[in-house]
This record gives sequence, structure tokens and C-alpha cells, in this order.
Amino acid sequence: MIKAALSFDIMRRNLVTAIALLCLLVASASAHSLWVETRDSADVGEPLTVYSFFGHVSSVTGIYVPLMDAHYLIAPDGSRQDLTMETGDWLPGFGWIGYSYADVTPDQAGDYVFAAVRSPGVYDPAWHGSSPSAPRLSGNFAKAIIHVGDEKTGSWDAGFPLEVTTDVAPYEIKAGDNVTFVAMYEGEPVNATYSASYWTWDANSGANVQTGSAGEDGDFTVNFSQGGLWLVGASYSIPGAGEWTATYDSADHYQVGDVVPYESSSYTSTLSVWVK
Repeated sequence: MIKAALSFDIMRRNLVTAIALLCLLVASASAHSLWVETRDSADVGEPLTVYSFFGHVSSVTGIYVPLMDAHYLIAPDGSRQDLTMETGDWLPGFGWIGYSYADVTPDQAGDYVFAAVRSPGVYDPAWHGSSPSAPRLSGNFAKAIIHVGDEKTGSWDAGFPLEVTTDVAPYEIKAGDNVTFVAMYEGEPVNATYSASYWTWDANSGANVQTGSAGEDGDFTVNFSQGGLWLVGASYSIPGAGEWTATYDSADHYQVGDVVPYESSSYTSTLSVWVK
């Protein structure tokens, strides 16, 4: 009985890993990403702007403002401030794109978390020619850490189901550093797939993009080979059928109010890091 249970557990873990790897391959072909940007340091009482994006960071084509569930700040004392975002259509460095932004003023010393949560939706690779059909419910999360003043108080978790964590302060990472991250699902390390890329690289097919499997301990290491904006992400999939009631239209696939079936749930969480 014990051997059978262990065998089942190993098979289940292997299945989860296989699905996650499949999702990574699909994502490499076409998926958009959610990410956020902001200054990673400020003084108490100093205004700054936080930004939220969805699309391909290295290309303005297809960057738009999707339906979002939440944007918020978590202060060093753990309090949460929900943000009302404005939308823009032009940004230096990107040009004509859609994006969201808000002006915030941190009033505490310590580390703030700026978080973004996209509204979930169902995606099926078969819509773009893959077979067989494998619809999945997708959740996308993104965060950045803002260091205010000289204190390091406060958590770097955003309250997401899937978190990318590290013992190294993201705002202290320098070019050439090798930093170990951990993929955590509901507080436990998981064998997620991961991706790390510099913002000008093609994250879908760039030769320098770092990808792989985190392993059972959830650990993966990123080499930050140059200064600038990096996006460090983890994806994790869970088998299990269900139904989702659409909250927005998706081309010819579903309309608001439709009950859409899915076979698995997939989560992607991205940490933005400004490397010195």
C-alpha cells in the first residue's frame, strides 16, 4: 500500500511537471505576459509612478490594456492600498501602446510591493492549430519591490497563489550576479517552469532567455548578465476540470456570460527586477 501511494504521488508530480512544461512550450510560441514597472527605490513622501503592461515587452505590437482584477500596494506594515489606475496610449521607449499607471506616495520606510492581477480567462492551444484540444484556466500575476528609505522591513510576497521569492533584495542585484529564486504555490515550493529575460530580448524565442524546470525544491538560479530591466517568471499548472463564467469577450471563442469548460489551471507570476 505504501509503495502504491508513493508510486501514485510520483506519477502525479510527473504529470504536473509535464503539463507545466507543455504550457511553457505553448507560451514560447504565442503567449502575452503581464509585467509591472516602477522605480525600485524612493524616499518617504516622494511621489513616484507605477506602471502595468500586458503583451510582449520587446515589441510594441500587441501591447494593450486587458481586463484586470486588481492593482495594489502592500506597505511595509502589511497594509494594502488598492489603486485606481489611469490608462495611457504613448510612453517613451515604447511609443504608441496601451498601458495602465497610477501616482503613489509611500509614507513608510521599508519595502513596498506593487502588485497586478489580471482577470482569469480560458485559453486553448487548439485555437492556434495545436492538437489535441487542452483548454486551461489561466491566471497572471506580476509584482515589483520598491525600497523606501533605508529600512528593509516588510515582506516581498504579494499574496499571489504562485510567488517568485528570493532571499536577495531585488533592488540590490547587480550585473553579473547569480541569484537563486524559489517558486512557491500556496506557500509550498513546487516544480514550476521558469523564465528569465532582459527586456530587449525576444522572450518567446531569444537565444539568451534562461528557461527550465525549478525542480522539486522550487529552486532556480538566474544569471543577471547585464544591467537594466529583467523579468523573472514562474509558471505552474494543476490538472483538474472545471467551468469558468466569462467576464469578457474573447474573439470567436466565448462571450461575456458564457460558461467555458477547462481541463487544468495554469498560473504565471512575474517579478520585475532593475539590475544595477
